[in-house]
Amino acid sequence: MKQEIIAGIILFAIGLSLLIIPPEKWWTATEKWKTKDGGQPSKSYAAVLRILGIVFTSTGGILVIYGLL
Repeated sequence: MKQEIIAGIILFAIGLSLLIIPPEKWWTATEKWKTKDGGQPSKSYAAVLRILGIVFTSTGGILVIYGLL
């Protein structure tokens, strides 16, 4: 049961960081070097990051609750 709690805490932390840190910062840190002009991230990139943040946060919360039961 302990591994579910640890995995849940890690997923919850990743999800919160995806929700708290602006998508532009994530894009600058991870994807900007791949572009020639160094423009801005697309709206779909920002939407995918937000959706992943919600999924990771909720999955982490579910795992923590499951591990405690």
